[in-house]
Amino acid sequence: MARPLRVNLAGSWNHVVSRGNGGEVLFRDDTDRRRFLGLVSELPERFSLEVHAFVLMNNHYHLLLRCREANLSEAIRWLQVSYAGRFNWAHRRRGHVFQGRFKSVLLLEESALDEVGRYIHLNPVRIAGLGLSKQDQQRARVIGCPDPGRELVSRRVTALREYAWSSWRMYAGLEPVAKWLCRDRLQGGCGGRSLREQRRSLRTYTEAPIRQGHLESPWDRLIGGLVLGEEQAAQRILRGLRSNRTEQTPVRRLARSSRPPWKALVSATETLLGRRWSEMTTRHGDWGRNALMAVATRHLGWRLVEVVREIPGLGYGAAAQGIRRFWMQLPQDPAKAKFISALLSKMSKVKS
Repeated sequence: MARPLRVNLAGSWNHVVSRGNGGEVLFRDDTDRRRFLGLVSELPERFSLEVHAFVLMNNHYHLLLRCREANLSEAIRWLQVSYAGRFNWAHRRRGHVFQGRFKSVLLLEESALDEVGRYIHLNPVRIAGLGLSKQDQQRARVIGCPDPGRELVSRRVTALREYAWSSWRMYAGLEPVAKWLCRDRLQGGCGGRSLREQRRSLRTYTEAPIRQGHLESPWDRLIGGLVLGEEQAAQRILRGLRSNRTEQTPVRRLARSSRPPWKALVSATETLLGRRWSEMTTRHGDWGRNALMAVATRHLGWRLVEVVREIPGLGYGAAAQGIRRFWMQLPQDPAKAKFISALLSKMSKVKS
């Protein structure tokens, strides 16, 4: 049986969902949830993508992502493999954690971003106890929505605002915003000039369905099971995917084949920083190693696992931490920004 098609496009918006194997729980406790979100927080750095919304339910998760590069499959594969290993280790189990491949939907319409963001954030209240389960919604489509009453609406709103494992509380101003969460698009999508006005508009937009009792699904307009958007544009993308059963992997392979060799990267870094690579990798506080790893993985087609193989004695975790530290320090250090620009300029002239 052929694998389902996967859309990997640079600059694309994607809704991602994945479930526990056989319907089993993905998150047994809050430690699991924190562990998963810790990995999600690394996605922007490792894969140059943006996280705009998330929710963790007991047996599945949802993400709204914008991919700057054509690497959605690579990013989610890393996320799930990393979490599965930690989950199995923590709970002394073996076997699959996720149910097959993750599902993704390409979002072409600007308006769809607001709808999908709302859909993600409303997941915690889509339950029978609040009159918003799938069965409740099917019944509402047939006979209409009865007035839920003030008490039920209050319980729904409270449940939404108190749910700790989604990005909604950050959008609603109920808790500090994680540095890795990009809010600008959804925050300003419903209108308002000031942050306070934007939050009020977004709360009104998001909470309106639970006050009315009818939760519309954006997936009713899905085209080919993969794309949400204008019919002709969606069909062009689907035709391209069907003609390329390797799901654009040749593009990724070409990008990696044209990347600069590691020796060229090291040589250029030594020239630019005026010291030997051996010093950068052994001297405490020297940021040269982290700088090279950061630029190589974000801009030059190198994967972190490949970079680690080139630096003896460096572990994967330590490398990831070093890269994260470099990007955090970058805004306060003009020398680092100058290094990035100079290294990219040199590498643009190097052929593999």
